[in-house]
Amino acid sequence: MRTILPHRIALFAAAALSSVGTHAEQQDRSKPITTVNVQQTVNIQGTVTYRADPERPWRYARNYVKDRNQGQLAEAVVALVDPSLTESGRRQRPRMSVIDQKDFTFIPETVAIRVGDQVKFKNSDQAVHNVNSFALGNAFNVNISAGSEHVETFSSTGNLGRPATIGCIYHSAMRAWIYVFDHPYYQVTETDGHFLFDRVPPGSYTLEMVHPAGKLRWNKPLDIKAGDPLTIDIAVSPDNKVKSLRLHESKSQPPTQHDRENPRD
Repeated sequence: MRTILPHRIALFAAAALSSVGTHAEQQDRSKPITTVNVQQTVNIQGTVTYRADPERPWRYARNYVKDRNQGQLAEAVVALVDPSLTESGRRQRPRMSVIDQKDFTFIPETVAIRVGDQVKFKNSDQAVHNVNSFALGNAFNVNISAGSEHVETFSSTGNLGRPATIGCIYHSAMRAWIYVFDHPYYQVTETDGHFLFDRVPPGSYTLEMVHPAGKLRWNKPLDIKAGDPLTIDIAVSPDNKVKSLRLHESKSQPPTQHDRENPRD
């Protein structure tokens, strides 16, 4: 039997560790990461409200405006827009959101996630449901029996321009929207209409808001500098209603059945 001396074992171990370290270093160098000085970042917050116009009634107000006097708007998607945000250096572990199918309604109807996150679709009804999406890179079509669930990973980003519109082939009135972002500065408002982005690096951005169910859109350019927190309230009205919120990447991708405007809206 061949005997390996202790000092040779030590040499072999050192060489192996050196090789692993060099390989890891090469992998790290292949991933550009922009570090952000937290002391130079800014917090941005505000409240989204809807201003009603008696001459132009908005039928969705009863679903998304809890307090008619204050007008706080729920399920509005607020986000910062700029290509540089994808290099902010902030990473997170994949997360899972849940959308239930209950009383023949998607609950919630609007979800915002980070690319790579998962969504669990549940069926709390006694009927068979279906979940489908024709979004580029996030297409699927799955039946879900009563009491069952399905998990889908969203690997393609669409940001505010290309949400994954979710439908049910058995119940055409059911609809939901999943916005997939490639940066962390987004939020869906709760019933209080409030949003908050923390640790935003200085730069020039556009603050945008869309309300997919009500087809409302709002935007404002921002020039962010290191300093005190910013409060930017967003007030929308029937003047902010648009025919479509989707942006198609090419003419070869025609609008789906979910993109066509419902005349009842």
